Amino acid sequence: MNWRSAEASFRESATLILAGVALVCAVRAQDPEPSSRKDRPRLEVDLQKLGYDTARSTWRSPKFVDFTDASHLAVAWVTLDDPTLADKAGPLTARPAHLHAIVLDATTGQKVGGQAWSTPSTPVRFLGGRDGKLLTCTGNVLRLFSPNFEVLREQNLPNDRGCLGQRPGWGISPSRRSLLLSFFLGRGQGNQNTLLDAETFSFIARWTENPLIENMSDHWLLASCGPKREACIRGIDKPWQPFLPAGIDKDMNNAWLYSTRFVNDDTLVVGQRNKMLVVAADGTQLFHVELGKKRSVEGAVTSVGGERFAVIEDKERGLTSQPLDISAFPSNDRAVVYSIPDHRAIYSVKVKGTSPWPPWEAHTNQLALSPDGTLLAVITDGILRIYRLPESPLAPRPE
Repeated sequence: MNWRSAEASFRESATLILAGVALVCAVRAQDPEPSSRKDRPRLEVDLQKLGYDTARSTWRSPKFVDFTDASHLAVAWVTLDDPTLADKAGPLTARPAHLHAIVLDATTGQKVGGQAWSTPSTPVRFLGGRDGKLLTCTGNVLRLFSPNFEVLREQNLPNDRGCLGQRPGWGISPSRRSLLLSFFLGRGQGNQNTLLDAETFSFIARWTENPLIENMSDHWLLASCGPKREACIRGIDKPWQPFLPAGIDKDMNNAWLYSTRFVNDDTLVVGQRNKMLVVAADGTQLFHVELGKKRSVEGAVTSVGGERFAVIEDKERGLTSQPLDISAFPSNDRAVVYSIPDHRAIYSVKVKGTSPWPPWEAHTNQLALSPDGTLLAVITDGILRIYRLPESPLAPRPE
């Protein structure tokens, strides 16, 4: 090889190397899984010092966390009037109880308000509305509160389990504008569904039909239809259509449907084994995330703005042995925030998961996203941590 051919070969190799480096950089820039952040939370609050109950008697009682506006966070929990009854009845047995709620300044952690209401222990619902308001449903009474806990609206529901109903029974749209109430009328009579304005409680629509509604947004309903309970979807005033998003494994027998949630008005997140799909209401796949072996996602909390959502990612822990009659189980591992416009995860933070090893420590984790999607709240065993999320998915990550 003469020097000219050697020089040409060198230039060609250098070009290929640089192209490869550029390709690697491009792939890394689009990496959908950021490393778990090690930075300290913006603030940390021991909620137990503010009355939050983590006693064993309330372990199975409902607990709630939700932002009411961009700078305020509401936390609520249920306590039995007689704690000794906690292990003497099933979770659907109503007992005299109280619903407690506090509102915190999400920038300082200071308590700015609180209230408690008498309620049956089940059914109970609580969430943040819009512009600082709060929604509660206890027994058969639906209420809307001002930021100062003044009752703005109150409505009695058709029966004493009106706040439970069918799955989801008592659902609210990601925008917090629409509220769905669903009641089973009896064998052969179908379900009575009422869509309300979440602030005025005025009727948007009311109808009776058989499909069991699984989730909803302001303009879409997701349900299981027919004797085989196959996934279907429709606009509020449109007929039902089959719903099989691109990328779904057909052999899952619709199990994926029960973990599917609207994360904005026309976008849904689907958990499927070790994969998560983000799809449009027409079934088009926007993006998907391969979670890795023995990993899955649970739940999905939304931001009112509709551009971000958060999930808890689980990983299997423990051993599986038929002779010992034990099996591995999904345990919380981290909270992950996704950007819908950017088609990727933008933030991840480790959380405590239940241990499969002695002394078998159990941990509970709850998430909430601020309306503008800039703050992530995580409650673990009564400790609240609030994290500031990056403005851009390409924000620098800690080493």
